[in-house]
Amino acid sequence: MIKNIIFDLDGLLADTERLHIKAYRQTMKEFSCELSTESYQSHWIRKGLGIEEYIEKHKLNLNPKEVHSRKLIIYWNLLDTELKPMPFAYDVLKNLRDNYRLFLASNSISKNVNKVIKNLDMKHFFENIAFKESVKRSKPFPDIFLYLSNEYNLIPDETVVLEDAQKGIDAAYAAGMKSIAVPTQYTSDNDFSKADIVVESLGDITIELIKQL
Repeated sequence: MIKNIIFDLDGLLADTERLHIKAYRQTMKEFSCELSTESYQSHWIRKGLGIEEYIEKHKLNLNPKEVHSRKLIIYWNLLDTELKPMPFAYDVLKNLRDNYRLFLASNSISKNVNKVIKNLDMKHFFENIAFKESVKRSKPFPDIFLYLSNEYNLIPDETVVLEDAQKGIDAAYAAGMKSIAVPTQYTSDNDFSKADIVVESLGDITIELIKQL
């Protein structure tokens, strides 16, 4: 029986992927480089890699720290002006919080996560949160889910992970946890074969659905 639910943030509860893409594309343009939406989807969303690997892969003469710092400034401005919750995000959190222990596990750094959930007023829904800094390896490795499992006594068989991207689903599978995939326009081409259930939107996730796991 499922007792714990771990949510992803970017692209699942918060409509931030489009803001990440917008910020990175603007940043790379300022550094006289081009970054397509397709390249961002493949490198960042599907594979879970970062700017360091992107610069190395494309042999760009750029300082990753400078690029990332500039991107953060642009991204934070966008969070204050364009951030929105994903459809049905508040509904699913309100519907599930009285029946399950809710946690958040994000590949993003704590500074970004905290700003997003503060702006969207979501922090109170979660018992605890794991960030990029919480573990050495990000999704698709299972480390962040195993960290929550060890720290808060979550039995994998009693835990389901909600994710919008393949890297999160693969990480949940490797951690021995159940998973539900909620593909978006940026992840619809991902391989969700390791997910226990694939739904069209957060609005499809109900207590009755979770009881099927």
